[in-house]
Amino acid sequence: MFNYLKVYDELTASEKKVLKYIIEHLEDIPLMTINELAIATFVSKTVIINLSQKMGFDGFKEMKYAINSEIKNKQLLSRIESKSPKKKLESTINKTFSIINDEDILKSAQLLSHSKNIFIMARGTSKSCGYYLEHLLFSIGIHCFFINDYNHAESFTRLVDEDDVVVLLSLSGSTKKILETAKLVHLKQAKIISLTSFQSSGLSEYSTIELFCHADQSDTKIDDTNSRIGFFILIDLLINTLNNIK
Repeated sequence: MFNYLKVYDELTASEKKVLKYIIEHLEDIPLMTINELAIATFVSKTVIINLSQKMGFDGFKEMKYAINSEIKNKQLLSRIESKSPKKKLESTINKTFSIINDEDILKSAQLLSHSKNIFIMARGTSKSCGYYLEHLLFSIGIHCFFINDYNHAESFTRLVDEDDVVVLLSLSGSTKKILETAKLVHLKQAKIISLTSFQSSGLSEYSTIELFCHADQSDTKIDDTNSRIGFFILIDLLINTLNNIK
């Protein structure tokens, strides 16, 4: 607001009392009359006028206007900050960590480490996460297959058996092609590790283990630009756990 420290030492005891009340009830001041403030602080109107002038205003009305403008500016900044990409990303990261189940990460790592074959499947923007998982698995010496061509989805599901693990990435957990694959893999009794946002989804029915992340919006049909930072966090945790148990 205004820098009251510059004039604080010049204020009388009564003026300091009024200033203290204003600071503690800032949002109420624009709605108060000078008479109401005088009654609330047990001083005369003259004390309030003198304080206003020492603060650099013509009178109480001008000080009220300045306080009201400051409140509105802070509210606007708060709304802007809450919608900023940085704040949204920070929120997604924190909320993802809050719902991560360490036991499920460990179980998933154990499944991958003992599997005969590992298959990975993702669609849309989630493909980047699939490539990331594939790269990291290869980097720690674990062979896998990333099914990035959906024409091959039906072909690879004929090959899987109960000793294989299929990793399915779908933010919504209801991506049509992913669900179709999950059903076929489930029939072959292969293990399924699903990575989805934290919500009920069709993929849950077929998953051996579900790993969840947070997403503000999971309907990728409407907007596929939703952040996949939660998936990348899950993948990093999974790879680090795999490294520790190898």
